Amino acid sequence: MTARAGVTVLALPPSAIADRPVPTLEDLAATVEPDAVWVLGPDRDPQAFARARSVFDAPAVHPPLETGGDGPLSRRLLEATAPEDGNDDDAPLEIALAPGTEALRADPDAVLRTLEADTVSLVCDDVTTVTRPTALETRLEGAPVLADALPTGTVTTLLTGSEPAGYDALWHLEPGTGAVRCVDHETVGGVEPLGDDCVSVRVRGAGPTKGYGERGSIASLTLTADGVTRVDTHDVTDFGLEAVAGIGPKTADRLADRGVTTRAELLETSIATLADLPGVGRERARTMHQHARVLETGEPRRLTDESLPGADWHEPPLCLDVETDGLSPTILWQIGVYDPATDEYRAFVEREDPSDPAPVLEAFCDWLFGMHPNRALLTWNGWGFDYRHLGSFVAKHVPYYAEAWESIPKFDLYLWAVKDENALLPGRTNELEVVADALGYEGAETGLDGAATAAAYQRFVRTGAELAWDRHEAYCEDDCRALWHVYERLRDAPLASETMASSVDDVDRTDASQSTGDSPAATAEANRGETTSDGSASHSQGTGRSSTSTEDTEQAGLTDF
Repeated sequence: MTARAGVTVLALPPSAIADRPVPTLEDLAATVEPDAVWVLGPDRDPQAFARARSVFDAPAVHPPLETGGDGPLSRRLLEATAPEDGNDDDAPLEIALAPGTEALRADPDAVLRTLEADTVSLVCDDVTTVTRPTALETRLEGAPVLADALPTGTVTTLLTGSEPAGYDALWHLEPGTGAVRCVDHETVGGVEPLGDDCVSVRVRGAGPTKGYGERGSIASLTLTADGVTRVDTHDVTDFGLEAVAGIGPKTADRLADRGVTTRAELLETSIATLADLPGVGRERARTMHQHARVLETGEPRRLTDESLPGADWHEPPLCLDVETDGLSPTILWQIGVYDPATDEYRAFVEREDPSDPAPVLEAFCDWLFGMHPNRALLTWNGWGFDYRHLGSFVAKHVPYYAEAWESIPKFDLYLWAVKDENALLPGRTNELEVVADALGYEGAETGLDGAATAAAYQRFVRTGAELAWDRHEAYCEDDCRALWHVYERLRDAPLASETMASSVDDVDRTDASQSTGDSPAATAEANRGETTSDGSASHSQGTGRSSTSTEDTEQAGLTDF
């Protein structure tokens, strides 16, 4: 189990629990390792709650079914199951659960007493926002109740499954009436109450997001004494059999009909048997086997003998990452470069005048073309984001370097591995952080992502509020070092020609075992209690990759800015 700071809460819509086979939920539990499972409301769903309690070892809560012991709220103490040594963020945390806003209305004084007793957050699933396009306004449902029950002069964190994961806004309400004084959507860097005579509610969403669809979106939240410090979203198809390339819902159902519900069982099923499934064929069956093994072992697999980008150069490429103020940037405010040859990192950061994009570009180009004119560059999805924006910004703001920029060799490891199909990677998605983590990279744990850094710089531009510069530089450096870690793991992986013979032998042995008349389920059953050298037959390694998430993550540039 991986040590981490804070308490991890897995937020699951009831449909995500009811629609998935138990092995998929078990794979989800092994991967996320939640300290608590939150079955989202606002509707009561005792069947989904019971299923969560049966499958997950972590304690489960379902707010619509909660009843307070001596008041309208139920209090739960959450403990980290894999705490970091000496980390104060791992102390047990208390949350308060409300079946709905009506429970808050019933006894506001009791609610106030509970929330003033070291409770880090209130969970209430029927708190939501409603937008009225004709009036050009958004209102907070239940605001009068919240304003009557919650304390003034402090910020109360409220978690709701009725807002999508990632929603984060600070609502300042008039006590008693719930009239909205203002709403602050700029929460990066901390929040403060508007005043001692104001009810300030920080609403954090944990519900389904549009990108995944209502029935497939799940979220994990990291809670500390300071509130929610991280929100990660997943597609439920990132887990179980559907995490394997070539397996969608229909194929997963057909495999289940044959007794194959886990990746270990899939690997015990012959290529010939898989190829006979409708719409599969031998090539797709072989890919399913290869990817399942990658996910189970956590080891990348080279699919060709194609050299890695820049592998034949006399010096390794420079690993590059940029931070901007959004997906359509007005400034590249941080350019980070890691040199694997010297193990040195260099950051070019605009801290003084965000209205002028030229200085940081000029400093970067001075260094690159003056000190390393013969080095190549390496990125992750650089042609989808970094190179594209660097090229246009250099041409516009430092045109005297445009020709030199165009001539420098630029490599993209994501393009080589994923788009050009030279390798299979053991990540749940193709995001750099996910892939690097699956390959054993130990990151800096800055708590940031691309969206957070962009939002922080936007706030700096508008208000002049200083960023935690060292933290943001560490995030960019971490991406550069993670990129080189992935490069090294792919470089050290056997070439396709070196693994071909053993793969053929494995297929022949598996096909031969099936020819004896044993069904795939029988073969899997016979091996279920045994452990192979990589452990794949006995348990999931908890790493995987969604075959559909690439365009929604890296290609959109979200994790690159």
